[in-house]
Amino acid sequence: MKTLYLVRHAKSSWKDSSLKDRDRPLNKRGKRDAPRMAEYLRQRIGSPDVFISSPSRRTQDTAAYFLEAFGRLKGELEMEEDLYHGDEQDIETVMQSINNSHESTMLFIHNPGITDYVNELTGEDIFNIPTCGVVGIQLDTQDWKRIHRCQKKKLFYYYPKGLDLRTQ
Repeated sequence: MKTLYLVRHAKSSWKDSSLKDRDRPLNKRGKRDAPRMAEYLRQRIGSPDVFISSPSRRTQDTAAYFLEAFGRLKGELEMEEDLYHGDEQDIETVMQSINNSHESTMLFIHNPGITDYVNELTGEDIFNIPTCGVVGIQLDTQDWKRIHRCQKKKLFYYYPKGLDLRTQ
C-alpha cells in the first residue's frame, strides 16, 4: 500500500503587485492556517517519507510549516518544477517518478490542478479544494507508476474552515 497526501498551499498575498506570481508569500491567514493544519494532520498520520513541492514561494512556505510539525528539516523538501500550476498530467508525471521505497508522499501544489487530480484519481466530485486543504488517498499498489491502475480510497479531506480552525 502507498499513501498520497495532496496539500493545496495556504492563502497567499496579492499585496505587492510588483511580485511575480511564483514569488507571492503567504498572507496573514495563510501563516495562521498552515501551522494549524500541519499540526492537525501530524496528530492523525505518520510522517510522510517524502515531501515534494512546487517551487513557488507560497507552496514552499506552506511546506515549511508541515516539515516543522513532522519534525523534519527544511532541506528534506524536494522541488518539482512540473508542480508549479501543473495539471493532472504534470502531477501524474511527478507521481510516477517517486522511488518505490517511499510508502507515503506529501505534495504541495496549486489549484485547479489539485482539485482536478483528486477528482480524476478518486472519482470524487469536489468542486474546489480550498487553500490549505489536504486530501489523503490510499493506493493499493507497491508501485507509484501503477497509481491509475490500482484501487484507491480517499482517507480524508480536511480544510481549515471545515475543521473550525480559525481563518479570520
